[in-house]
Amino acid sequence: MPVNRTDLKPIVNLESQTCFGCGTGNPVGLHMAFHTDNQRLYSFVSVPPAMAGWDRTVHGGILSTILDEIMGWSVIYLLGKIGVTKSMTVEFRKPVQVEDQLTAVGTIGETISDRQITVSGEIYNGDQVLCARAEGTFAALSAQAAVRLGVMSADYMKRFAPVLQQRGGA
Repeated sequence: MPVNRTDLKPIVNLESQTCFGCGTGNPVGLHMAFHTDNQRLYSFVSVPPAMAGWDRTVHGGILSTILDEIMGWSVIYLLGKIGVTKSMTVEFRKPVQVEDQLTAVGTIGETISDRQITVSGEIYNGDQVLCARAEGTFAALSAQAAVRLGVMSADYMKRFAPVLQQRGGA
């Protein structure tokens, strides 16, 4: 999937976030950053050798994490809600090599209810070959519901609220 990065808008995340997928403050994380064309989310990531399974092949758990993260952030930005994974299926199509420039793509699918949606994620290698894809069912929570259910603390939500509102809290 060729993507012209200059046409994409960067999505702001919290500084010093410690999330394994998207946290800049996590010294061993993936440090995923997100961009959008307002229809899909994109992340351009290179997986370090320490996250290999066999030889220089990226571990399937790491690929699953990238897919989960791009789908969750699709809910955050495109819907203005906190996305919590309820279920996810992953199809591994081609091996992915460490240090290759990967493109992860997230797309909102079907709205099952006001609080439940389907989301898809895809990972393309540097040659733009589809290597892995996932379908997930996500709980789409309001900020208040996320705090009430213990997904995040009220203090953390105060810091995170501007991230949810980037697209107008769609």
